Amino acid sequence: MKLTRRSFLKASAATGALAALSGGVMSFERWAAKAAETGEVKLIPSICEMCGTKCGIIVKVKNGRVVKIEGNKEHPNGKGKICARGNAGMKLLYDPDRLKQPLKKEGDRFVPISWEQAFREIGEKLKEIKAKYGPEALVWSTHPELAYDYEVIFNQAFGSPNLSAHAPTCYSPRNVAYKTMYGEVPTVDYGNVKYYISCGRNLVEGINVSQVTGIMKAKEKGAKLIALDPRYSNFAALASEWVPIRPGTDLAFLLAMIHLIIKNEWYDKEFVKNYTIGFEEVAAEVEKYTPKWAEEITGIPAATIERITEEFAKAKPAAVVDPGWHTSRYMNSTEMVRAGAVINALMGNLGMKGGLKFPKYKFTKVEEREGLWPKLEKPKAKRFDGAGGEKWPLAKGLGMIQMLPEHILSGQPYPIKAYIVNHHNPVRSAGNSQKWIEALKKLELLVVIDVQMSETAMMAHYVLPESTYLERFDPPQIAGNAVALRQPAVKPLHNTMGVDDIIKELAHEAGIGQYFNFTLEQFSDQMLKPFNVTFKQLVEKGVIALDDGKTEYKVPEIKTESGKIELASSAFEKAGAKKVPTWVPPGVTEGNGKLRFLHGHTAVHTHTSTFNNEYLHALMPENVLWINTRTAEKLGIKNGDLVEVKSDYGKVTIKAKVTEAIHPDAVFMVHGFGGFSPYQKKAYKKGASTSFIIPCHVEPVSGASADCEVLVEVRKVGGGANA
Repeated sequence: MKLTRRSFLKASAATGALAALSGGVMSFERWAAKAAETGEVKLIPSICEMCGTKCGIIVKVKNGRVVKIEGNKEHPNGKGKICARGNAGMKLLYDPDRLKQPLKKEGDRFVPISWEQAFREIGEKLKEIKAKYGPEALVWSTHPELAYDYEVIFNQAFGSPNLSAHAPTCYSPRNVAYKTMYGEVPTVDYGNVKYYISCGRNLVEGINVSQVTGIMKAKEKGAKLIALDPRYSNFAALASEWVPIRPGTDLAFLLAMIHLIIKNEWYDKEFVKNYTIGFEEVAAEVEKYTPKWAEEITGIPAATIERITEEFAKAKPAAVVDPGWHTSRYMNSTEMVRAGAVINALMGNLGMKGGLKFPKYKFTKVEEREGLWPKLEKPKAKRFDGAGGEKWPLAKGLGMIQMLPEHILSGQPYPIKAYIVNHHNPVRSAGNSQKWIEALKKLELLVVIDVQMSETAMMAHYVLPESTYLERFDPPQIAGNAVALRQPAVKPLHNTMGVDDIIKELAHEAGIGQYFNFTLEQFSDQMLKPFNVTFKQLVEKGVIALDDGKTEYKVPEIKTESGKIELASSAFEKAGAKKVPTWVPPGVTEGNGKLRFLHGHTAVHTHTSTFNNEYLHALMPENVLWINTRTAEKLGIKNGDLVEVKSDYGKVTIKAKVTEAIHPDAVFMVHGFGGFSPYQKKAYKKGASTSFIIPCHVEPVSGASADCEVLVEVRKVGGGANA
């Protein structure tokens, strides 16, 4: 195995040396000409990776190149449909700016090196840091993908507790609230819902194709959709009613709903009796949260709150407050999600048609599997961010990666000297780019695994190029009632590797190779064994259904300590909150010329990863600042004017979009623009970056980043470029 591995690395180095910067790479035009020739079209079933949803795809390959990507009707995610991002996947594969060869920073420039040299030098440095500072000196962060289990094994085998994901900048409040109260995170039976309330979740732009398809079917059948949002988003336009709530006050609206539901006995008494605990404690807490009280906070008339609540309750059990997705917004976000979870329980919608549902199938946790590696020991040190400890007990497994710069700079609670980043760009996704850049310069080792030279990669000592999702295998996926496999449609175009092989090679050189003496096929078969499916079967079929797909509507097993939905939970008390949801004001207050800064997603881009894609760039090349008409008039700002947006943390310049479609107390920008990596030529300095404005907050219960707890001043400027 050792000789084979070395031979592979040497061969890769030899064939890839010239391709590193572009010299030996076939141009897109030559590939297109080859594809136009007569030849057989092959259909390869696989899984998209243009966002985190992972829809099933069919990749059309002709004469060795991808010519089209379509949806896979057999795959539960998408069911034959893909979004703009999924359609644009081939432009990621053929992007001339993508990484083509391992790189090492020498002085202020990057030079191509062999894989063998990269692994050897990184491994030596990791062993050196471990011996000097302990294994906890390594932090690993990731946007969790299908090979996440490899990352778990690596970090536990190395002895580091510091495996972190992007959760605190996205979904931590949702996960903490529902896992604590319900035992796991549910989703919605979108296609059958009759009354749906979204607290800022923009389904149409933070797009999940299956869920959007479902909610559209529900609307066609007469469902009422309520968009509770300070901005008239694309989902608000689709919805039956837009409720332009004051930013950060959704919690007050939901508490008033609970007040009305209990006061008027609009709840499902049998469900509450049989499947919940803590009802009396909730009832006592919400007695004071009247619609009139909520009106003063939210700006929404009491009569509107009363009407919506009554309509909602009449639709039970097919009435749902969406658990949310990107819920890391305010200091009260966990309380807001908890309140929504209480409402869902009062409607008795869990397991019911048009209500909430739990995933039917799941893989076992990697720590519970045996046979392919030595037993994994729990790391001895505590996490650098305290997640799972006394102060942050509910943040266990989620972490607070947004606080890493502070801990690097302070050296507390211990020195952090090495950082490995996979499929993640925290310099621009975690807020306060300036502080991230300052902190990363202090590291002894920074390794970035990616397909493009991100802003985080620009700071790295080593950049390891991953093969795109169209060029590699990954471990299998569970999607709804099926298992599926990502597999290569074409061979790697450049000297790149799949992340599973990258992690295995790093492990061997870091002295923990005994934990990775298995193949991807063996690893996959181990995951699939409980379902009587094999890796080879998935290679052949792409997707294999585990049942007939028919839903049996019944209350599922509730995996909490009590075996019931915990409307009141002592776990929240231990985390510093009350046992039941309670009113907590947002962390900052608008006024005195300062506006709340909001940001969110668009349907044609993902985080910071797609802005260099030629197709998607053409659809949306830059962002703008949404500002209310009356607010703009006071500031002398007209539509299209260049404005400066300044917070206590930084400033950017951007064009203004003057509109009635945003609350007067707030401004809004699409996240992800304003890239400052010159290696991504299309994305470079296009639009403005939210990460120069947003601080690195910590929401007190879940540890989320509370990205919308920031005030800005906006002024018209005569010219200039983005920071």
